[in-house]
Amino acid sequence: MKELNISKGAGRLSAPSKLTTTVCIKLQMDEDAAQKLHKTRLLYRDACNFLVKYVCRDSSERNWQRYNLHHAAYYDLRLALPVLGSQLACNAIRSVSSAYKTELTNHPRKNKEESLKKIVFKNPSIHLDKNTIRYQSDMTEATVFTVEGRVKVRLCPGDFQKRLLDSGKRKESNLVYRKNKKGGFWFLHISLEYDSTLSALTAKLKKEEVIGVDVGENNIAAVSSGKVWKAGELKHKRDKYLGLRARLQSNGSQSARQHLRKASGKERRHVTHVNHVVSKSIVEEAAKQKAKVIVLEDLTHIRDRVRAGKRVRSRLHRWSFRELQQLIEYKAQRRGINVMYVDPRYTSQTCSACSQLGKRSKHRFVCPHCGLRAHSDLNASRNLQGLGYQLIVQGLL
Repeated sequence: MKELNISKGAGRLSAPSKLTTTVCIKLQMDEDAAQKLHKTRLLYRDACNFLVKYVCRDSSERNWQRYNLHHAAYYDLRLALPVLGSQLACNAIRSVSSAYKTELTNHPRKNKEESLKKIVFKNPSIHLDKNTIRYQSDMTEATVFTVEGRVKVRLCPGDFQKRLLDSGKRKESNLVYRKNKKGGFWFLHISLEYDSTLSALTAKLKKEEVIGVDVGENNIAAVSSGKVWKAGELKHKRDKYLGLRARLQSNGSQSARQHLRKASGKERRHVTHVNHVVSKSIVEEAAKQKAKVIVLEDLTHIRDRVRAGKRVRSRLHRWSFRELQQLIEYKAQRRGINVMYVDPRYTSQTCSACSQLGKRSKHRFVCPHCGLRAHSDLNASRNLQGLGYQLIVQGLL
């Protein structure tokens, strides 16, 4: 008989002592200040593109690392763009280093001799630190460093942004310019840090204070308390976008490529919005149940493990489970709820009542041993709940 994995190290707890979030605030300024910021943005873009050739020069030098890139290119950058200033030059090095670290994380090289991809910076955000931006005490205005002196900008946060600013400690930020048909707007993305209020896990933890969340394709999520979020509408829209992409890619014209980029952005934003709505509802359900722990599946490298046809792989790669889990994690931590990941093997095939192997057919689970009949995803979520609870009380994390 197959059993759920409750061995040492079968779960991991996500409980950092410091929590971080980013608040996006719209800026207002006069025309003169806007022109100075635009000039600074263009020079910052040129600096980032100038630094790319140093990163790609020799992959063995590992110049994508910030320290190495600074020593390799700083003085050449100051000679090429002296008007940029020393601090913005350092910030440009940081931006390029971060971009390449992200690229290597998302698309790792097969070997160390493989050449690095040349990243082109078209509209980069300007990284700002304590030397390049200063805030007023009431957070209504700030002064930003530009290549033509400091300019004053007005911050326009909403009520939600004000609450975040009041509760967190300001760290570094990014100045972002977003274009649209009417011109464009400036935004400030401020990183905030605040102390975690995570509950301490003890052996006195009750099973009712742990909830399991099973994520999937046909149902976005199922919670052990009995709630299910269906994915029918989301799948339908993603299938429509998939057909649209196929038609545009087969066309190949410039207009088709422009339409393809536009459609890709709309699909991505829609999926993120749905994940935000579902993750918020899950965390609210956990708070309503007075849960102290949310148990999620550790699906790391699941795409690499699957061996299936093109159609199945296409569906799997469109599954945004990791984004949903990350949203659940940070929303839960802000509510003081712990999040843990467990080994998901056999959680969808095991009966949550008697722990024997049962039969699953689409959304229906039937146990031939105890007679349990349940929604297959709800059964899996209750197995996750039980597995997480055992790992905690037995001290096997």
